[in-house]
Amino acid sequence: MATCSISLESGKRPHILTIAGSDSGGGAGIQADLKTIEAFGCYGSSVLTGLTAQNTLGVQAVHEVPTDFVIQQLESVVSDDQPTCIKLGMLTNASIIQALTTKLKEIKNVVIVLDPVMISTSGHTLLPENAIEALKGLYPLVQYFTPNIPEAIRLSGFRPDGDGDGDASKLNLEDMIELAKQTNSVIGSSTVLLKGGHANISRKEVSSLPKGKYKIIWEQGDDDLDTIEVLSLYSRYSGISKKEDDNLVVDILVNGGEIIALFVSRKINSKSTHGTGCTLSTAIACSYATEESTGEGDHTLRIFKKAIGYTQSAIASAYPFGNGHGPLNHAHLSVRRALPPPTKHNPHPFLSHLIQSNLPLWKSYVQHPFVVQLGKGTLPKECFEHYIKQDYHYLKHYARAHALGAYKADTFQDIAAFTKIAAHIAKEVDKHVWYCESFGISRAQLEAEPESSPCAAYARYVIDVGTQGDILDLYMSVASCLVGYGEVGLWLQKQVELGEATLEGNIYKRWMQDYCGEDFLHAVEIGIENLERRIAEDPPTEAKLARLTKIWHECVRLESAFWDMGLKLIK
Repeated sequence: MATCSISLESGKRPHILTIAGSDSGGGAGIQADLKTIEAFGCYGSSVLTGLTAQNTLGVQAVHEVPTDFVIQQLESVVSDDQPTCIKLGMLTNASIIQALTTKLKEIKNVVIVLDPVMISTSGHTLLPENAIEALKGLYPLVQYFTPNIPEAIRLSGFRPDGDGDGDASKLNLEDMIELAKQTNSVIGSSTVLLKGGHANISRKEVSSLPKGKYKIIWEQGDDDLDTIEVLSLYSRYSGISKKEDDNLVVDILVNGGEIIALFVSRKINSKSTHGTGCTLSTAIACSYATEESTGEGDHTLRIFKKAIGYTQSAIASAYPFGNGHGPLNHAHLSVRRALPPPTKHNPHPFLSHLIQSNLPLWKSYVQHPFVVQLGKGTLPKECFEHYIKQDYHYLKHYARAHALGAYKADTFQDIAAFTKIAAHIAKEVDKHVWYCESFGISRAQLEAEPESSPCAAYARYVIDVGTQGDILDLYMSVASCLVGYGEVGLWLQKQVELGEATLEGNIYKRWMQDYCGEDFLHAVEIGIENLERRIAEDPPTEAKLARLTKIWHECVRLESAFWDMGLKLIK
């Protein structure tokens, strides 16, 4: 009889050791570290350097663990199983730091991440001066060093322009870049991540950096995504003010005095930030232990991008706890999803994914030469007339798709959404009739106009998808038209502001104003809201997300072909 060759033994998890203090409130210290380690699928062990009586309102008391017992804990853990990474957090006093420095020199082939818990978010000094001095002995042993801005200022002695009081909130982006370099110089060979949460950086500062001088990694994967007008519109509709949308966090990664990358994300307006530094440094250790050294892209960048992304999502998805600064949601990775759920930080994860999945294709649609010429008023009249006649026919099919959606809908919200959009389509059809009449084309002539092949192909695809697929497939088949025309209207409005398009003397002025008007944009908001709601309520698998994305791509391609038809007068 043949023997089974499949191993039934469990695979070994990467071992992450945290050496830090305890937070009785559970939000920071070893509690946050162990939650993070578990979330990454690693095994966590701990060495306690201090015990705190602590909650979300602050620290009421600290009990320092005797140095010899700290070392006993370390020896006990390491002698049993060699850790892959060691994270160092609150080290309490100079005696503990000096003893740890001696013992850590004896441990080979381990990556050490040091979060220098010296100065709190509120500005309180957490380490005495002799302990801060003792940290210098650890620097040569550390691979990754993660100071916040006040800590980096304290260690480097940096002052903007050589003076000032070192107030983190007053630093601009160029100051931060110089601070990161100077801190790296003081620390030595470690890779330094300067955490930028204390500074107030604007989008303009980031976009003003010399093109190509620094590698900039945006939160959503591409800075161009931040220029999509409908996403900004919906963010503000969902409660994010323009000021919040422009308030950025920039984390700066530097090694050998050279900037490796700037990680840019929107600042999250949340009180649930207790333990952020502990969480990020531990996530870096876990990312190192779990991220394959082979694969696409730079290994170091993948480690930090993964760790920063985990921490941002933990803040954004945090739930209320306590009366002060609450903890992060460390368990957000435990729910396996192809997409993150909507949050105030990112209210449109699904639409962001769709647009980002093929940004060049999207831009070929919403910034098509037909649209550009229309905005400038240079589009030949016969091209617009041909387009508007065909769009009249397409809108009838589009209305049928929404009627089908209302029929297939299984919730009142979906019925209401499809019904509201269908009512708006009826208004849009009337506008098309008005456009044609203004060009001397009667409704009878409109009805008699044969459908072109691009119009028929697009209409047939939408109806086929809607008929054969489920409610999400149907949402997907109609989304690119609604959202795309909203983007076209807002983009043309921005082009007018920039002097690249005009309303003055433009025979297409009414069309431009209608698609950036309050009535149409409200319909776009409804469409996006219901799309994100359906995805959040019924999270798609990877396979389902791939199918929905494929439908989106095909509809965007067909929309672009519709503009082509207008320019080329395709019959």
